[in-house]
Amino acid sequence: MKTNEEGHVWLEKSQAYVCPSYLNKTYTDFSDVDAEWLYNLYQKHFPNARVDGIKSQVKDEIFNLIAKDNYKKKNLIKALRNKFPEISSGIICRIIKNYLSLRVLEIDKKYKTKPFVVKGKYYVK
Repeated sequence: MKTNEEGHVWLEKSQAYVCPSYLNKTYTDFSDVDAEWLYNLYQKHFPNARVDGIKSQVKDEIFNLIAKDNYKKKNLIKALRNKFPEISSGIICRIIKNYLSLRVLEIDKKYKTKPFVVKGKYYVK
């Protein structure tokens, strides 16, 4: 970790030294040289490369559930609510709705009575 004489931390994306107190971290001495911590700090303050913690877990779990078993849309939401009780169903429904509109997920129309959620045309992993 590269610091200057005032204790400011060099961030590659901004190409500048940043004051640790400006970054609103609970401890600002930077004595811990943990790369994961610095990566999380970097992701927090540069939203272009942002990875949301619990939402990304929900998104990963959607694809894990679909790969393991067939789910209808309501049953998929129910399974995710059981898996993540601390997240409101509105957030889960919004994630699924966005994936459906982007065609990352699709509802299988092969059989009229079995509208299962499947990986869509634009699914990339």
